[in-house]
Amino acid sequence: MKFLKQITLLFVLFILLIANWAIAKGLVPYPAQVNNIMRYQRVAPNIATSGALDSNAIQELVKHDFRTIIDLRTEQEGTNNEKLAVKKTDMEYFNIPVTREGIDESQLAAFKAILAQATSPILLHCSTGNRAGAMWVVYRLSEGMPADRAFKEGRDTGMNEAMTEIIKQKWCQDRDNC
Repeated sequence: MKFLKQITLLFVLFILLIANWAIAKGLVPYPAQVNNIMRYQRVAPNIATSGALDSNAIQELVKHDFRTIIDLRTEQEGTNNEKLAVKKTDMEYFNIPVTREGIDESQLAAFKAILAQATSPILLHCSTGNRAGAMWVVYRLSEGMPADRAFKEGRDTGMNEAMTEIIKQKWCQDRDNC
């Protein structure tokens, strides 16, 4: 009888372990769990942001089972090299070129469309985190988040003061508390 209880307990523990693994799949790790990725930040359970990726960063993303990369850099910043490196993994690569002029409606729409069909975990990045932070702010504003909280999240991911002002000018005309 004691043996049966031990087997039952082991079976229950095994099921709990499998359930935790299934729940965690698709979630991004916290910054303390990640190495070799510039300005890495967990902004949502399934989305992280960062600055530029090199080959070590891409391997770190593979190690943490990331499935989708959204690159906000322009072609002149080396997107083709990254696209080729990502394609050698099991991750999907998307590019939405964003300049220092900020985020427009079409770029936000493209971002939302990618999020709607992308497999998690997702990394949103640019060269420094500035444009990734800006995209995150605009996305959060479009989802109804209070502006003060959205801008704090954007600054935490690397958005600088100049981009903050650009985003405020483009996206806060019809919003209170922006």
